[in-house]
Amino acid sequence: MGYYPGVFGGNVSIDHLKKNAPVTLIIIGINLTIFVLSFILRFENQLIIFGGMPPIAYILATGEYWRLLTSMFIHSGIMHVIFNMVILLHAGGYLEQLLGQRTFVLFYFLSGLLVSVSSGLFTNTLSVGASGAIFALLGFILYFDLMARKQGRQTNSLILPLVLMNMVFTVLVPQISFVGHFSGLVIGYIFASYQHKLRTNKTN
Repeated sequence: MGYYPGVFGGNVSIDHLKKNAPVTLIIIGINLTIFVLSFILRFENQLIIFGGMPPIAYILATGEYWRLLTSMFIHSGIMHVIFNMVILLHAGGYLEQLLGQRTFVLFYFLSGLLVSVSSGLFTNTLSVGASGAIFALLGFILYFDLMARKQGRQTNSLILPLVLMNMVFTVLVPQISFVGHFSGLVIGYIFASYQHKLRTNKTN
């Protein structure tokens, strides 16, 4: 089994993740399969129209609640899906091993659903992509990284520059959903704070 160091620590080689973070690989596989099929069969635009996240008023009027979930698995281009899946490989692979499969699945999909709602409330266009849920993973990692720095502990994680770079990129590129990325980051940060308090209470 090879060792491939993750951006946030740990081993993110495929062989290692198959055993220790299978859910992350399954989510990546689903995203890639949907994108490849839509590309080969030439229905990328139709898929976005059918499964993208519209304004929340449209959801309430039509009852198309599946969009809250399906929008998490649809991407608008090859760079969009590749970038998201690379970050998911590192962040998801790291956090699934840290949190356990059950907690990771709950956290990932609940975050994604909340981000979909946020996008529906504050944007007027169709939103697609896994980046909202992925930014929640980054927000979780960021919380503990900042805590470690505050306590004077050395950290080799690249989470802080990665988040700052992505937020600048999000602001500069109009096509990227600032609401989706920012709300995901906040949701992940809050969840990490809650997890930290639970662990602290258990040890006291």
